[in-house]
Amino acid sequence: MVIEPFSATGLIVLGIFLLGMVLIALEAVIHMDKFKPALLMTSGLIVIAVTYYVAGHPEGLEQFAEAQSDIKKELFALIAFMAFMWMIVEVLNERNVFNALNDKLLGMGLGPKGMFWATGGLSALLSPFLNNITTAMIFGKSITNLTDHQRYKHVALCNIILGSNSGVWFIGTSTSLMVVLAGKISIGGLLLLAPAAFLGWVLSAAVLHLMHLRNIGDEKVFRETDVCYIVKPGGIGLTVVSFIAVVAAVLMNMVLHIDIEFALGIGLSIVALYGWYLKKQQDVHIPFNAQFQKVEWNTLLFFIGIITAVACLNHVGWLRYITWLFENVDPTLVNMALGGLSGVLDNVPVEAAALMSNPQLPYDQWALNALMVGVGGSLTVIGSAAGIMAMSLERTYTFGTHLKFLPAILVNFFGSLGLWYLFFVEFGLGG
Repeated sequence: MVIEPFSATGLIVLGIFLLGMVLIALEAVIHMDKFKPALLMTSGLIVIAVTYYVAGHPEGLEQFAEAQSDIKKELFALIAFMAFMWMIVEVLNERNVFNALNDKLLGMGLGPKGMFWATGGLSALLSPFLNNITTAMIFGKSITNLTDHQRYKHVALCNIILGSNSGVWFIGTSTSLMVVLAGKISIGGLLLLAPAAFLGWVLSAAVLHLMHLRNIGDEKVFRETDVCYIVKPGGIGLTVVSFIAVVAAVLMNMVLHIDIEFALGIGLSIVALYGWYLKKQQDVHIPFNAQFQKVEWNTLLFFIGIITAVACLNHVGWLRYITWLFENVDPTLVNMALGGLSGVLDNVPVEAAALMSNPQLPYDQWALNALMVGVGGSLTVIGSAAGIMAMSLERTYTFGTHLKFLPAILVNFFGSLGLWYLFFVEFGLGG
């Protein structure tokens, strides 16, 4: 028994998915955490199971159970990796590593233009390792705590969003991680996207600077502050050990072919053991358990709901149309369209749909897919976690505010695309 997309079951599953996506898109308006509608979207499982049961089709139920088992494997890899990485970041955050970094920037005497480039550049450089929502939070807080100048805040936040979403060349966006875990591209292959992604941000930052910062002087932009953060004892050592642990995890994956989530779990254990060493040898107590509890489980629940819901769409046949597009239309155009769609919808379901449709794409097109869906999340402020974070930090930063910077945002999107073509097609990078 094959369930068709335009059958009653297929249409109900699609309706559940669309209802959930509307509620997710309106998260900032209706003040509903997006994990709630995402988990509700998994009720498509019930609709499919009831269809098989009523039809008296035990073979269908068995196949459906196998499909769920495959999804659970994918979810474990994704959730485990994100949780491990978040734990490392929270431990460093507790040691004031990131707050002290912000204070260091201020202590360098940077003016508004200097802070614009510093916070954007650090977002672009650190987001591949910290993820886009964390970098948007760290440097977004720096800007909102530094100034009451609304126009400056808006352009700086836009720059941080673009920089944070440029971290597609490692694990800076969850969608890049999904492509790696699905086996479509290796970690090493993803690293080859660094020039296109980073230079794409540079181009957009230059446009923002020319269009919006030239008329902002250095006077009366920053407010006075007497708050000063210093790194707590053990923070520097933990930062070094954490960096080594993440690099070691990547090498274990690339050289020894240990799954990246297991490799990072080993890395987390090294960080935790170093914390134990600090406590025993230097009497430095780091509250690991308390920091582990700060992992944003609502975000992880959102991933569980979204990926399961997309799997339901795949089971009833809706994703075959994405496969058809890749087979009958230039894959570059399809990946561009998916990038545009990720700016309207959350980029996670867009990437999940592309992966589950399982088109047979060459290496360079999967690299483009990771790039377009990642940077495409910047097209609107609701298209990525970094944008949602910016809106939560600054209530005056809205959907309409973000669109004021559309020329720079489009330069980021098409500039990254052009650079991908230059490096991967013309130069044959990784070929």
